[in-house]
Amino acid sequence: MRKKGSAHYGLPHRILTLLLISALGLALSGCAGSRIAARPTPYDSPESALRALAAPLSAGQTVTATAHILINSNGAKYPLKVALMIKEPAHLRVESIPVMGPPDFFLSIVGGELRVFLHGRGGGTFYTGRATPQNLSRFFPIVLPAEEMLPLLMGLPPDDGKTPFSLSGEWEAGHYRIDRCAAGRKVCSLWIDPAGNLITRIRTFGEGETIAYTADFSEHTRLGKGFLPQRLVISGEAMPELTIRYTDLRQIAADQDSFALPVPEGIVPTFLD
Repeated sequence: MRKKGSAHYGLPHRILTLLLISALGLALSGCAGSRIAARPTPYDSPESALRALAAPLSAGQTVTATAHILINSNGAKYPLKVALMIKEPAHLRVESIPVMGPPDFFLSIVGGELRVFLHGRGGGTFYTGRATPQNLSRFFPIVLPAEEMLPLLMGLPPDDGKTPFSLSGEWEAGHYRIDRCAAGRKVCSLWIDPAGNLITRIRTFGEGETIAYTADFSEHTRLGKGFLPQRLVISGEAMPELTIRYTDLRQIAADQDSFALPVPEGIVPTFLD
């Protein structure tokens, strides 16, 4: 009776063991196959990656948003809240949103001209001059030219459109990195997430290919026919870390006259240049 009982128990046990071995063999063969098989790549060149990018906002679209800004300078953090209106390639208007009282800071960039109004005693002070890094740094925590800063605020790489360049690309940690070289050195890199064909990082380089700054983009949202990151982090060796989060994103119709700050009545402008 014990032998029969043993035989009755042993047969399903052996079958179960064989099934487990077969399943394990299939799993191992699947793992081995994944190591050998080439990874499918959606991009076969930098040019194809750029062509596949999700549509950015077009140059004619104007965007408004509330920008929640956090400036981290040597461990000290300064929060700001501003209303922002921006249009590629070179139109920007900013108004502060203080905790109490009316706006006390206004800034505009139109056609390379910077205008700033600081509300205060005697009516305030109105500044005007070229939108150079030096002039902008007096009022804004990023030391960049306007034509470079504005595209970054929209999650786009800066492009002077003048210097001849070459492109190379390779995969890095699940993203496709494109390097742009000019005059024999790397000047800019951008990372593309193939899951959504979206730019998630831009990095520029100075002489000796030292990192000038890095801009990270996340939480992209569709706006009209294009996409815009809702969170930006910009950091560099010679600048504080700047984190920007957009809320209340909207598309509006606005002409150039809507951007440039008017000189308040009775105020004599102070020229920066």
